[in-house]
Amino acid sequence: MLSNRFPYIAISNKNYQKICKLHTSTFSSVSFKAGDKIRIQKTLTQKDLDTFSNLTSDHNYIHKNNGNKRPIVHGALLNGLVAGLIGTHLPGPGTILVSQTMKFPNKCFVGEKLTISVELVDVRKILKVKFYCIVEEEKKVVFEGEAKLMLAKDC
Repeated sequence: MLSNRFPYIAISNKNYQKICKLHTSTFSSVSFKAGDKIRIQKTLTQKDLDTFSNLTSDHNYIHKNNGNKRPIVHGALLNGLVAGLIGTHLPGPGTILVSQTMKFPNKCFVGEKLTISVELVDVRKILKVKFYCIVEEEKKVVFEGEAKLMLAKDC
């Protein structure tokens, strides 16, 4: 949890820096509630993995197409898909990650059709979400966890 000594966070882009005070009141007037969910479907390709590998410099051979073995999707890439849903849809823009727990109970392979879900489970000063990435065909959970979030005010 962020200390009261540091109630501001900086959000930067190339041309400016904006200081946002963290939202610390209850969210009773906000338009979302516990039980709200969002879900998308996505199939990751080898090109997606190669792009991610180049961005992160993670060139572990398990993420490459090496003969008979199917490439395994980066766990951080799955986490990024969840982060995209949280930061742009539920709760949405201004969301700040406070803490996160995650598990990878099964491997996710290139070409598998994924359903990525986020559910808002608690709406207080600290919001809590649960998330899952499931391979549709096999009903196999490949990524799951919880995150605690805050909303930035005036961003």
